[in-house]
Amino acid sequence: MHNHHDAQTLDIQQELRTRSAQAALDRAARDSERKDVFIATVAHELRNMMAPLGAALEVIDRSRTDPKLLDRALPVARRQVRHLSHLVEDLLDIGRIVNDQVLIERKPLSLRQVAEDTAAACDPMFGERGQQLLLDLGEDAAWVRGDALRWTQVITNLLHNAAKFTPEGGEVRLQLRAGPKASWCELRVADTGRGLARAELESVFGMFSRGQRSHQRTGLGIGLALVRRLVELHGGTVHAESSGPDRGTTFVVRVPLLPQAPQPAAALCISPV
Repeated sequence: MHNHHDAQTLDIQQELRTRSAQAALDRAARDSERKDVFIATVAHELRNMMAPLGAALEVIDRSRTDPKLLDRALPVARRQVRHLSHLVEDLLDIGRIVNDQVLIERKPLSLRQVAEDTAAACDPMFGERGQQLLLDLGEDAAWVRGDALRWTQVITNLLHNAAKFTPEGGEVRLQLRAGPKASWCELRVADTGRGLARAELESVFGMFSRGQRSHQRTGLGIGLALVRRLVELHGGTVHAESSGPDRGTTFVVRVPLLPQAPQPAAALCISPV
C-alpha cells in the first residue's frame, strides 16, 4: 500500500516536471517568435524611413540647379530624421525597461507647463497629418514631484500614439485637471480614431504590442509599455478607455500632486550702505 502511494507521488511529480518543462519550452518559443517579429519590425521601420530620406537627399542634390526643389525636399528629410531619432530612443528604452534601469529625477515641476511645452513641440506633427490638437489644460499649475524629461516622454508617446491611430481630419484632445485641494491630478489624451476592443484595453500596454487599431501597424510597440512604467515610477496609474471600434480612445493618467506648491527661492536682500 505504501509503495503504491509512493509510486503515485512520483508519477505526479514527474507529470508536474513534464508540464513545467513544456511550459518553459512554450515560453521560450513565444519569446523567440516575438524577438524575430521585433527584429523584422525594426528592419521594416528603418526601410520605411531610409527610402524617403534617400529620395530627399537626391532632390537636395539636384536643387543646386533648381533651388525651388529644396523647399520640397527639406521637410521630408527633417521628418524622417525626426522619426529615426524617435526609433533610436525607443530602442534604447527597450534595454532600460528589460533591465529595470529606467531612472527618474524627483524635483517639483508643473505638469501643466510640461504638457503645454510638449504639445507645442508635437503640434507640427498633427498639422502634417491633417489633424487638430486641442488643449484643455485648465488654470492650475499641477505641481508634482518628478522628472520633466520623463513626463515629456510620457505625453509625447501618448500624443504620437493618438495621432497614429486617428484619421486625417480627426482630433486629439490633451486635457489636464487638478484642483487646489485635490491630492491627484488627471491627464487625458483622447482621440477620434479607430478605438479599442474591450480585450485590447489592457493588452496595449504590453511590450511589443502593436495592436489592431490600424490597417498599417507601425512603430515598435513599446511606447505605451514605457508610458506605464514611467507613470508607475512617479507613483501614478494609467489606463485606456474606449467605447469600441471606431469610437475613439482615451488614455487616462493619474498622478499624485504635491501637498503644496513649491516656494520660490527667497530674494537676496542687500541693505543700503
